[in-house]
Amino acid sequence: MQQIEEMGRVLGQILLNMMGLKNNASASRHIVEEARQTLQDETDLNIDQLLEVPPDKLVQALQENKAMNDANLDRFAAILFHIAENTEDKDKATCLYEKSLIIYNYLDQSGEIYSFDRSYFLEQIRKALETSS
Repeated sequence: MQQIEEMGRVLGQILLNMMGLKNNASASRHIVEEARQTLQDETDLNIDQLLEVPPDKLVQALQENKAMNDANLDRFAAILFHIAENTEDKDKATCLYEKSLIIYNYLDQSGEIYSFDRSYFLEQIRKALETSS
């Protein structure tokens, strides 16, 4: 239980740091890199390695970390979305959007309570993926 709560705090803090970055390019690069490093150090989640995980194995790979419950998956998907929003590499951004979409779709299908935030992110991800193709 303590691990789950700690993971939630770390992911929540990363998410707070990343919100509203789109208008400040230099700060966003720094915060994205800081988020990547914090995820690696505090949660053993390596974004670059996760980009290599096949889509049908992503949620399972994340859930192997015992602290990654549905609430933390939701936060992590939002972090991936914000990293994608602030990544200059279009291919990497597309991959991050797709990974975020997979997690959000899983959460929608898992019977979790409807979330307006998740609905917003799903809409934004779909728009971003449409414009990138």
